[in-house]
Amino acid sequence: MGLEIGQIVTQIIGFLLALWILKRFAWKPLLKIMEQRKEKIASEFDHLDKQKNQMEKLVSDYEAKLKDIDNLARVKILEAASEGQKMAYEIKENARKEAKDFLDRAKERLQREVDMAKVQLRDDLVEMTLRVTEKILKEKLDQEKDKRLIADFIDEVEKI
Repeated sequence: MGLEIGQIVTQIIGFLLALWILKRFAWKPLLKIMEQRKEKIASEFDHLDKQKNQMEKLVSDYEAKLKDIDNLARVKILEAASEGQKMAYEIKENARKEAKDFLDRAKERLQREVDMAKVQLRDDLVEMTLRVTEKILKEKLDQEKDKRLIADFIDEVEKI
């Protein structure tokens, strides 16, 4: 096999010519396409990082809102319990007041009945005294009969 210089030179010239044509017409567009692809990938990574940061922020906001809602729910429950205790206290106080009013009215009614009984007793006593006096005046009694009449009078008063 013999090497021919003409053939080697032709191949070198062809290779350099192909290299120059590729560099002139294909290399820049290929580099440009590769650079665009690199920028696109970098921008997608940036976009993904931004979305990841937004998601993390949303998650933290969501957790904070959940904590706030939980705290608010606890506050509302405590307020409701406090309100319930307050209402129970008011109900108890109203019941005590009504019971006291009922007792006061019953005492007043009882006092009126006692007063009316006293008036009736006094009226009966006056009437009996008048009858006894009338009897004494109608009958002239001796000391023994007077004592017996007074004793009977006292017995009648005790029966009332």
